[in-house]
Amino acid sequence: MLEHRFGAVLLSYLLTRRPVPALGDHITPTHVRFQGRNISKVDDILVRGRSATGAEHLLSVGVRRRPRLVPSEADSVQLIRSYLDVVVGDWPLLQSGRQRLALAVVPACQPAHQLAALAGVAAAEPTPAEFRRRMAAGGGYANKGVRGRLAQLDTLVAAALCPGLAGGAACSPDVLTWRLLSKLSLIELRLEGADLSDRTEAVARLQQLTPDGLPSEADALFSRLAELVGIYAPEGAEVSLASLTADLHGLACFAPLAGPKGALGKAKASGVPQEAKSHEARGRTGSGRQQFTLWRAPTVSGKALQPVLESETLVVRDGYWLVGFDKTAGKRIWALQTAFDALPVTGSGQVFVADRSGRVVPIDARTGRKGRPLPIHMTDGSAVVDRGTLFTAAPDAHVHALDLASRVPLWTRPVGGVPAGPPRVCAGRVFLQTCHGSNGGDGTSMDGDLWAFSADGSLHMHAVQEGELLHWAVDDSNVYVVSRNQPGQSRITALDSDSGRMRWYHSVDGDLAGKPALARRSVYVTTTGGDVVALASDTGRELWRTGAGVRAAAAARVCDGVVYLGLWQPREFIALDADSGAQMWRKRTSGSFVSAPFTASGVVYACHRGGLAHGWDTHSGKEVRRAEVMWDEARQGSSLVTDGTAYVTGSGGELLALSLHAT
Repeated sequence: MLEHRFGAVLLSYLLTRRPVPALGDHITPTHVRFQGRNISKVDDILVRGRSATGAEHLLSVGVRRRPRLVPSEADSVQLIRSYLDVVVGDWPLLQSGRQRLALAVVPACQPAHQLAALAGVAAAEPTPAEFRRRMAAGGGYANKGVRGRLAQLDTLVAAALCPGLAGGAACSPDVLTWRLLSKLSLIELRLEGADLSDRTEAVARLQQLTPDGLPSEADALFSRLAELVGIYAPEGAEVSLASLTADLHGLACFAPLAGPKGALGKAKASGVPQEAKSHEARGRTGSGRQQFTLWRAPTVSGKALQPVLESETLVVRDGYWLVGFDKTAGKRIWALQTAFDALPVTGSGQVFVADRSGRVVPIDARTGRKGRPLPIHMTDGSAVVDRGTLFTAAPDAHVHALDLASRVPLWTRPVGGVPAGPPRVCAGRVFLQTCHGSNGGDGTSMDGDLWAFSADGSLHMHAVQEGELLHWAVDDSNVYVVSRNQPGQSRITALDSDSGRMRWYHSVDGDLAGKPALARRSVYVTTTGGDVVALASDTGRELWRTGAGVRAAAAARVCDGVVYLGLWQPREFIALDADSGAQMWRKRTSGSFVSAPFTASGVVYACHRGGLAHGWDTHSGKEVRRAEVMWDEARQGSSLVTDGTAYVTGSGGELLALSLHAT
């Protein structure tokens, strides 16, 4: 069948990781879905792919051999109706270029070619009115046959709207016709008769996936793909590279491309990269403590926050100033005064801040130059960039999503209350914490909500918390919310990440020193009284509790089966077994710890108020690193650790780069 051969062509792109032409040259296909109605109303074939930024792109393909495209044909009306469903429901995605529509036909299909001619004109005109004026003017691109096809299409659109297309009443038929044409492309299927060029090109692509690279092997592989499509299509299957490779496993003519294995793959299997292992080994054999400051650079003042990294530029917020530093040399390359003083939002080579009217202003991370404000608003600092999309929380109690490549707003959703922090993207969902009112004393929120939206803007979860919502964390199964219902007591509530239904809760005496740490199917919480409590993530059952100290100012961190905690009082740093809570080693220091520890290359690092950052071997507890630096995590945020280097804004008003590779 024609559809099966076309499906095999698409699977050849998926197998070879080559761009599908109608999807975009910069998009790598990831899935091919047959009869994908639950994702796109155009239910013949749906191709999904990702850009270099990770943004998902969709291609909805209607496959018709020789459509007449006349209102008297029921199949033509149904085809146009399916396209209009997408145009009405997903217009922002179509505008942004993240979704595309295509009609696949055999060559010499005159109605389809006339439709393609109309689509070319519509795509070149910015408005429906301009499109109609150009068509009325005539010319070579709008001959009698093409103008007649437009009249037929207008009638088809009207017929498709008659049964009551959901949301169609918001646009006139003229507007819907222009929108459809401007986003529609034609795919000619050369897979039958004397012209088999599409099949020939697919076979050529597949040669790299055969044992000997022979055309005969690739031809057999293509035939097998067509057979698999005959199985996939009736089932409405969604095929990924992994599932397709598994279905082809053992086929004599198939030799899949090698994945990113080798040394890196082996290192990941053991849980510690090979490079990290070698550095760890060198660090243990070295003698004494080692200095590890790479460079120091002065900031504007001692109130600067911890840096964020974008496009090899470290961006530091210092009051109402943003300062950019070169990551390698530590040289200051730009400084810019802004309207507010929140931590900057970064992504896609840009820094995003709010102006006085709440508009989002992009700043080039390398040059510091401001760009044109984006067509959405945000509370300063209340945004996140994920896979080419900017998600913002606005002062008008709405969450907005905008495609950065096209500057097209994708969706807007209302929330209750005001943002209590920036949105966060976890497990493919956008989370936002909001609060209502205050206690009238210190101004802290007395209650709060947690919202979760899917990537398409649909509300996934709305959790209402009684009392002050303090922290939250997410893993694959649960959302863990920490709230305070009464002074001196904290409550940890686990919500099902799919339904939002409460799975369990656990009360802990005292306030928490920071958000919970998630590891080894457990939830680890640290109280300001110096206790560490481990809870089972599935039931909330208390696994162990230890009174590590008298006071803690920062939460514990968990890495490779060890819980690390720096105490305020006594002035000590401890390592606990994550499974039992038993003490592994303990170190006394000259200052109280105010920042959470972090690990790298077999060394755990922590900084205290005595002005020193220590590095201890994670196994022996022997001190191997030391630097003069101090920062306050509660006021300045967490240090930036990337590529074997920690970038820290010290309380004394300087930015430091610390090498984490033991030598």
